[in-house]
Amino acid sequence: MSKKLTYFLLGFIVLMSLATRFYKLGKVPAGFTWDEAAVGYNAYTILHWGKDEWGKTMPITFKSFGDDKNPIHVYLTVPFVGIFGLNEWATRASSAFFGVLVVFTSFFLAKTLFKSRAMGLITALFLSISPFNIQFSRFNHELNFAVFFFAIGVYLFYKGLKRKNWLLLVSFLFLGIDLLTYQSAKVVTPLLVLLLIILNFKKLLTVKKYFIIGSAVYLFFVGLLFIKPQLLGGARLKQTSIGTPKVVLTRYFEYFKLKFLFISGDDNPRHSIQNVGTFYWLDLPLLLIGLLGIIRRLIVKKDSNMLFLLAWVFLAPLPGAASSISAHAARAMFITGSWAMVSAYGTYVLISIFANKYYKIAMCILLVIASGFFLSRYLRDYFGKYNQRYAIEWIYGMRDIVKYADKFKFNKVYMTESMRQPYIFFLYYLKIPLPEYLETVKYNQTKSAPSNVVSSFKNYQFIWNEYYSVPNMGELYVVRPSVYDGLFQKISFEVVKLIKYPNGTDAFYMITGQ
Repeated sequence: MSKKLTYFLLGFIVLMSLATRFYKLGKVPAGFTWDEAAVGYNAYTILHWGKDEWGKTMPITFKSFGDDKNPIHVYLTVPFVGIFGLNEWATRASSAFFGVLVVFTSFFLAKTLFKSRAMGLITALFLSISPFNIQFSRFNHELNFAVFFFAIGVYLFYKGLKRKNWLLLVSFLFLGIDLLTYQSAKVVTPLLVLLLIILNFKKLLTVKKYFIIGSAVYLFFVGLLFIKPQLLGGARLKQTSIGTPKVVLTRYFEYFKLKFLFISGDDNPRHSIQNVGTFYWLDLPLLLIGLLGIIRRLIVKKDSNMLFLLAWVFLAPLPGAASSISAHAARAMFITGSWAMVSAYGTYVLISIFANKYYKIAMCILLVIASGFFLSRYLRDYFGKYNQRYAIEWIYGMRDIVKYADKFKFNKVYMTESMRQPYIFFLYYLKIPLPEYLETVKYNQTKSAPSNVVSSFKNYQFIWNEYYSVPNMGELYVVRPSVYDGLFQKISFEVVKLIKYPNGTDAFYMITGQ
């Protein structure tokens, strides 16, 4: 395959990736989660005041809801908010953009590892249509940022080693930054970086200067994890249970079950549309063929790159296995790059079986048609039934609530605490200036504190006894249907707006005194 044709096809794959990740990005999935709103609002405050929502200047970790968010995806969302404004599309655009970059970078990494432009193209194609990659590209999550910095870091490591130049130093910089993207990166990437060094140690000695400086840069980021313990995710670890080695091993093997891989994926509807797995059924034979082919290549050709890839494959589920949630796609995010490469190699081996070039072309066409079929079915369900059925999981309706409450200028607005961190949506959609918020905010100080960290700010109240709501004129209450039915003074309230989910069921009652 000529170089010109290769890059033409790569350009087409990237354009397809842009389309599937940016189409209706601000509207689908329906709704907007509190974590997305937090990332967007903190990016907004960093942009305008250089501080996070707690008033801390350029933090290394974002306290947010007390969960110590990693900094990279917040800071990389800042330019998108700066250019396109504080809205759902801009907040999600950073993740979508890096999802496309993962596709683009995978081409060069696979081409380097396998010394084949065809392998690079197949890998990029498979990642571009991957339900795993698309799902996490369409909302603001750390996954794509973490996978990108790792992939580009590994690619530049090989390029710098080959050219014996400064790219090696840059590779260590990107691999170091990767440690600040997501907790899973702190588990998987140090082991893989160490393996890279061991496998290529003799070559690294020929570029001592770049190797020593690069290692120092990487160790600086490692040191940050201990200087700033919040980066290790202690707050999140308290919410999960690592369990005994036997339990971890059991959870580890759940990532290799058909249910997670090909049937329904992660049980969390935000991580999967629930009727398509982490991979398509098409990938099943390709993964098996690819895995056997990589093992054979390692044994027969003594290709050390294959040992690195196999380590990447089997280490990927480890962070998820160590958590209390079984088969958690986000925590096993490094599956998205390595396993796609294995599936791509299975395709490469399958095509290579045929000696006749016309048979090769026919097989390529057949696989492209099959891939298109699985992709079209996934996208049909994603933009159709899934978007309606699981709107509740995406905290649907918060924009309408905030806009309505602001439009009619109520003296007091009581927002149900059942939605977890409801305050962040008012900050986000109203674009509340940080100084104004910090002057009026009252944090939740109750001993048995619910999940939300803010009790009130300005005329917005987030903690109160909902069932005993008082029907005062000029005050708005936003409650769930179950609370509305149980109000002690229900007869004295008037429903001024009823928000329904896309499937027609009641979501929120907005009520005030008659």
